[in-house]
Amino acid sequence: MEAILRSASDPRDLVNVRQANLPYRFDQIFSAEGFGARRLEKRRLKLMQQIDERVRSYLAEGEFVEFVSWGVEYSFFESYFMGMWAYLLNRRAVILTNRRILLIQISSRNRVLQLKSQIRYNAVAKFARATLGYIGLVTRDKKTHYLMRIPRKDRKQLRDRIAAHVDAVRSEAPVSGRENLCPHCGHRVIGLPERCSRCAKGFKSGAKAGWLSLVFPGLGDLYLGHHLLGLVEILGALFGWGLVAAAFLLPDEAGEVAEGGTTALVLLSVIAFVLMHGTDAWVTRRMGLKGIYPDSE
Repeated sequence: MEAILRSASDPRDLVNVRQANLPYRFDQIFSAEGFGARRLEKRRLKLMQQIDERVRSYLAEGEFVEFVSWGVEYSFFESYFMGMWAYLLNRRAVILTNRRILLIQISSRNRVLQLKSQIRYNAVAKFARATLGYIGLVTRDKKTHYLMRIPRKDRKQLRDRIAAHVDAVRSEAPVSGRENLCPHCGHRVIGLPERCSRCAKGFKSGAKAGWLSLVFPGLGDLYLGHHLLGLVEILGALFGWGLVAAAFLLPDEAGEVAEGGTTALVLLSVIAFVLMHGTDAWVTRRMGLKGIYPDSE
């Protein structure tokens, strides 16, 4: 299987592959039509080649992939506080199988990153009203999961395919919502344990990431593995505290701090701490609890 997919340079080379033991339905995956379809399918092929090994390791017996696309998990608060970093950290490969929706965190170059999750079809209650190309899924735990930046030609296909599966499992016992997967072995993880119940490998703590960022901005992101973001935040915090230190060291014309100036400077320090450390701690903790991060042990 790996050789067939990795050696393909054109999606059309795979459409007619009919081996019964293959976990991909290539004729359904590569089915875009119209202007720009060829370019889209080539991007899809490159994505599949990057994520193939991880996807195959997660598939259960009898499970196969029907469609593959990509998008960004949207969160208003993360977009507001993190800007482009929210886009970079929330990119997902969207894999529809005959049993569930797999969401795998990927980089801008389609490299598999840390977070993996799933939404089983019997967890979907309905589609949320969405505009501007979003797809919104309301799960039975009353949470709404938005996917944005999905290729335009894929949006209707994704929605129609998900809707067909949801209708097919209406009679099955419902499950609550999105579920995290162990980043090591792909096993379903309940809650936020320290280790996987199947492979016994460790996970990082979102709460610890938040406390580290409270100590100094960027430390929590370094702990979670967001190295570039963490470095940028550390440099930004150093610059901010440098300005505060300069305010303390700036004397008046007599060479002394003006009357009432000390109180103002202390207040400035408190405000700087809340804005830089407090905000970063809140955002980092939120990102740390967004999924299961693998421990490097």
